[in-house]
Amino acid sequence: MGLKFGLTLTVLLLLGLDDNSFTTQMDAEAQTMSIKIGIAKWMENSDYNENISGFKDSLKEYGFMEGVNVEYVERNPKGDETIQREIIQEFIAMDVDLIYSLTTTGTLIAKDLTEDIPIVFSIVTFPVESGIVDSFESSGNNLVGTSNFVSVEKQLDLIYDISKAQKIGFLHRQGESNSKIQFELMMEYAELKGISVVEIKPSNLDEVENSINQVISEIDVLYNACDTLVQSGAEEIAISVGLENNKPTFSCNKAGINSGALAGNVVDYKKIGELAGLKAVVILNGGNPSNILSEKQKDDNIFVNIESQKILEIEIPKHIKNISNLRFAS
Repeated sequence: MGLKFGLTLTVLLLLGLDDNSFTTQMDAEAQTMSIKIGIAKWMENSDYNENISGFKDSLKEYGFMEGVNVEYVERNPKGDETIQREIIQEFIAMDVDLIYSLTTTGTLIAKDLTEDIPIVFSIVTFPVESGIVDSFESSGNNLVGTSNFVSVEKQLDLIYDISKAQKIGFLHRQGESNSKIQFELMMEYAELKGISVVEIKPSNLDEVENSINQVISEIDVLYNACDTLVQSGAEEIAISVGLENNKPTFSCNKAGINSGALAGNVVDYKKIGELAGLKAVVILNGGNPSNILSEKQKDDNIFVNIESQKILEIEIPKHIKNISNLRFAS
């Protein structure tokens, strides 16, 4: 692919690199070159749209202009693994310069199909545990990206501070390794705090409402995991059932707070998209994905839904109201 665009030292340091192998000069060829990037979205979701927007923003900032020297080929498999495989195979046949893949499931498929095309991923909660990369420091392969992980400690502390819940219903997709790890981590931390967790694990959207209703009377709050079932419609069902039963719902998805979940310590999907875009910039300048740091959000990003707070008549503690990066949705 070759060296095309220069990067500032700040960006290189952010990505864990030095500037020895990079130049700060943009040549004439760079301004007329044609880069093709395949984007595999996984499903329609407002958070995913923000993520892709952030990814493109970073590329644009460093001279990769859509319609000028970059062509984005965007595809949406709508959560279907078979279609995702077809999309990645299409990207390979098109000889794209880079693949941008969202979610754990979607990225595992991309990884399985190509070892030659650089893959930048995002919205992957556990990239190491899921086998996508060897470590955050070095992937050991053609992948690098950003995680949407927010620690269960932060999630559970927020839930307890607001609701004083003693029994939490944990909603996630049955069989999804990513959310199974989230559940196990939540169980471990909840046990230390003397809080019990009830697993709610439907395998598809048709099972969600019934699965929640089976336990809703015995739990204090609902918690929606960061997984593909929750992000593809289960969140809204959980929120509705929760409000009907005067039980607050907490979420790790900003879209969930906007849809009526009471609160959550959530990922800024646009920011992790921007971070992923910076990694793509380095790769398109000749960087090796294995030498670039994968990253996750470092700061708290707490959202509270004002309307749900009023409906549930729950007071937000003063120390949470005073958090500098507290945001409100309504």
